[in-house]
Amino acid sequence: MPIPKRPMRMLLLVSLCSGLTAFAPVFAQNDKPKAKQTDKAESGEDLKPRLVMWSEPTDIESRDLFYGAGGQEGAPNPSETFKFVRRITSGTSEKMEVTDSKNRSWTVKLGAETKAETAATRIVWAAGYHVDQDYFVKVAKIDGRGGFEVADVRFERRDDGFSKVEETPTWSWTANPFMGSRELQGLKVLMALLNNWDLKDENNEIARPSKKSGGDKNMHIYYVSDLGATFGATGSLFRKIPGFANAPAGSKGEPNDYARQAFITGVNHGQVVFNYKGKNRKALDGVSVENARWMGNLLSRLSDKQLNDAFRAAGFAPSEVEIYVRALRKRINDLKNLR
Repeated sequence: MPIPKRPMRMLLLVSLCSGLTAFAPVFAQNDKPKAKQTDKAESGEDLKPRLVMWSEPTDIESRDLFYGAGGQEGAPNPSETFKFVRRITSGTSEKMEVTDSKNRSWTVKLGAETKAETAATRIVWAAGYHVDQDYFVKVAKIDGRGGFEVADVRFERRDDGFSKVEETPTWSWTANPFMGSRELQGLKVLMALLNNWDLKDENNEIARPSKKSGGDKNMHIYYVSDLGATFGATGSLFRKIPGFANAPAGSKGEPNDYARQAFITGVNHGQVVFNYKGKNRKALDGVSVENARWMGNLLSRLSDKQLNDAFRAAGFAPSEVEIYVRALRKRINDLKNLR
């Protein structure tokens, strides 16, 4: 006897509904996506992105802080001649795009930020946060515009396997899916630790693995993309002078300035009060003693050699490296000993 058609349609409908539950998006703890859902059925991607800010650095004791996130294999070869592509006009520092003999694309930054940013990326990466792949190059030869050389520059890998999320390219310190989380508070601690005085929201980017990388394209990574205004002092007397309100809110890559400035002024109602005088001071509010200690304990697993490597890789002189490592170690201990 043939099976009636109506029950068959009902059976198929029930099966289909049951199968769809297997594709429900799964989110990590503290993930609270707010982006509108889009139809990605054709590409096979989840309807909502998987939001990430921090990944546990289980290998922190063995991480190579001389070469950083890109590793030795990703470093530019300073002995070769790079090909000039174009001048980049965005931002306050002079920059240009070049390519190398392996057809890799780089953003070359000149100016005061090059050393500080290179060192900062290594410390932040060691703690488990995403960073751009930066390298300090003492002298680089550029082919183009008649040929020229640039000194003390930062090479940043452009084709590093990640791309910006164009629909939501930046995120805010005061309104993001990680508000109140340990991950966000840990990042705030790092910004205070580095004396990053330029905490503008436009310096915070959201990236995803690029198509060519083979990574999870549905992952959205929240990170700080500009770490150049670090390892100096926050605050500037010039900003108090009429007409100089837009002057830099601190110094960059100045070891004595960094070592002289106090780090923590106290604890208020269970939250850490940092001695921070840079831009957007509210960005560092809300860090609990517990989460500050967590970051201090994590960073304390780094050896003095690793810290030395981070500053040596950035082109600092041996005497400057010594000042930085001593000051940074003291700050890490201050975090560990918070009560």
